[in-house]
Amino acid sequence: MFIESTLDNSVLTIVFNDAARRNAMGDRMRGEFVTALENGNADSSVRTLLVRGAGGNFCSGGDLTAMPPENLSAARDRLAQVAGLVRQLCGFTKPTIAVVEGAAAGLGASLALACDYVYMAEDARLMLPFSRLGLLPDGGILHSLGARIGVTKARQLLLEGRTVGAEECLRLGLADFCYRPDQLAEEAAARAGNLAAAAPLSVAGVKRALAEGLPSLEDALASEHSDQPACYFSSDFAEGKRAIAQRGLPVFTGF
Repeated sequence: MFIESTLDNSVLTIVFNDAARRNAMGDRMRGEFVTALENGNADSSVRTLLVRGAGGNFCSGGDLTAMPPENLSAARDRLAQVAGLVRQLCGFTKPTIAVVEGAAAGLGASLALACDYVYMAEDARLMLPFSRLGLLPDGGILHSLGARIGVTKARQLLLEGRTVGAEECLRLGLADFCYRPDQLAEEAAARAGNLAAAAPLSVAGVKRALAEGLPSLEDALASEHSDQPACYFSSDFAEGKRAIAQRGLPVFTGF
């Protein structure tokens, strides 16, 4: 198995587990990752997703030893599989957190940036080597990079094939938090626990509304019109009101 999945206190942790190759994303790992995401999204007991890599690295990108594919048709099939994986991750209805140690390179960087939160160790780095390999940026990073830092800076990083250290990632907005390696797992787990306590219907609605980036005013109002009525009559809204009135902590069920 190249993917390990564990569920603890409503937090699903998915680990890329091919440390000998710095968790390169080959065909089997992609397939196992898609399955883990599908199962996690369908499981109502899952409230938050953590994604990390084994052996001190997040993911070294696509498996270069398997490139190029045998022909153009196989290449298109591979890209379709990658696109399906990215859609699964971006469309995950619960909050997602990438925990980046070591290198997140190529497709690994794309997967990290597809998550809602990026936690990085102080010695970690995002590597964007596409232009130095003679390849186009893939894994949706042409969207996710610009969504985080703007098109001008994203264009520059991709044209230059930059490696971006954690401190610069934090400054640019590619990382949301940066910690010492010995603090990283604990801090990310604390965030995951806090997010797992949030109201699932509200969380899913926010993620759905922002799935394609910043909506127009009319799209935002249409999203509210579509989703808010059900929230008004949910048991979670009643629980939220009870908790506020009693100055306590709500316990949400997703209904």
